[in-house]
Amino acid sequence: MLSTLRRQAGRTIRRLGLLPGGIPDGLGEDAKLGDYVIESGAVVFFPDTVENLYQIRQWYGALQELDGEMGVTIVTQDSRTARAIRSEIDLPVLIVALNRTYSALIRRSRARIAIYVGHSNNNAVGLRSTHVAHIFLAHGDSDKSVSVSNQVKGFDFAFVAGQAAVDRYASSVLFLDAESHLRIVGRPQLPEPSAREVAAGATVLYAPTWEGSQDVNAYSSVKSHGMALVQSLAADPDLSIVYRPHPRTGASDKSFREADIAIRAYMETLGERGRVDSSRDPGVAFESADVLISDISAMCVDWLSQRRPLLITVPEEREAVPTSPSRLVRVCPRVTVEDAPSAAALVRGAIADASTPEVLDQMAQYYLDGKTGPDAMAAFVRECKNIARLRDEQAKGPEGTDDE
Repeated sequence: MLSTLRRQAGRTIRRLGLLPGGIPDGLGEDAKLGDYVIESGAVVFFPDTVENLYQIRQWYGALQELDGEMGVTIVTQDSRTARAIRSEIDLPVLIVALNRTYSALIRRSRARIAIYVGHSNNNAVGLRSTHVAHIFLAHGDSDKSVSVSNQVKGFDFAFVAGQAAVDRYASSVLFLDAESHLRIVGRPQLPEPSAREVAAGATVLYAPTWEGSQDVNAYSSVKSHGMALVQSLAADPDLSIVYRPHPRTGASDKSFREADIAIRAYMETLGERGRVDSSRDPGVAFESADVLISDISAMCVDWLSQRRPLLITVPEEREAVPTSPSRLVRVCPRVTVEDAPSAAALVRGAIADASTPEVLDQMAQYYLDGKTGPDAMAAFVRECKNIARLRDEQAKGPEGTDDE
């Protein structure tokens, strides 16, 4: 009787959305999935809550392309997440609350590969399955120290953007054969570079990352640089500003949310010369910008696809250092806290530097394998199919060892 009441109380709490942030509500469709068969060749296991939807959203285009080749089904553990994904992309989305349900579902499925976009602790539920090949995508490629993790060994393969990521893993993770474990595919979500010239009336995209959850990944400049930086840019009448904060800004420290709110309010005072970009696709902001100022983050790497000037902030937190090696941090102009009030002059200097195009092209080759748009998309689909084929060659039959 007591256990029944506890279950009912827990379900009521989940239905009312009273769970702490980051915890899946577990309101699954398990009862309807008793004999359901996933017919698609690929499964995306995304157990996270809505706070991390940005991680999977950037892969929508690639997943739709893969769906045309082998079929893709997305499996979640949170009903709110599933609702959002179903409204945004035309792929099958299932909600599975119980580990045993997922285990049985995958065992009788036609899936050959399982894909993961983030380092959720609940990935362990999916990784128990032994008869599918497990592929880690990550949600971005950057020189943040958290971009490399020993967790990558839990997957059969990991897709990375370029040789920079291979070198990053090789230099940072013990006992990892980076050359065989990692597959270079570029970044299929990035737009092709536009032919625009950086004009006198330049548009500067300021796109800081979030504050992180610990000192070693506290790269955000929102609180330390942000207001002084945008005010400096605004003081130059020939510069326009686009402010694009990370969607998790303020998630760990409300003072960053307060700083973000203050910057947003200031942007409103600039009229046509300033705007806040909250679009899901950073490529939209890329197409209209001439210069990027960002923190050590995936935005810097993605921006290389455009081959236009890039300035990188220096974190105020001393423990927040890039992984080694980081060629990008070494060759790009840096913006310290003390430099923030002079950001406009630094932008002008970067635009005028004749060596910038050649340097950025070299960095794009190193970090992105020179791939954007169709080339990267083709590489992504090709590697998924190659790994599915490898899985077929090694498959031991329908009986898996993935029970709880």
